[in-house]
Amino acid sequence: MSLNSAALAISLSTRLKDNFTRSGAESWSADRAADELAKAIADTVEAYVTAGRVKGVASEVRNLANAVIGTAQQSNAVALS
Repeated sequence: MSLNSAALAISLSTRLKDNFTRSGAESWSADRAADELAKAIADTVEAYVTAGRVKGVASEVRNLANAVIGTAQQSNAVALS
């Protein structure tokens, strides 16, 4: 899957709505609500980024003198980790 900001917005909205519902039902403290919000955002962004696929990454290999001694070009899509 390529990175898709609309999909990120949907996932984050779903997660936040769930948190808001749970916070009311369980009477969370302000500290817990803040912690759960931060975790929801971090988890959703991590899932979004790690689900992405990249291709066409170019790199250079350099020696200790910083001279280019080789290059590489990735042609297949791979997952981020």
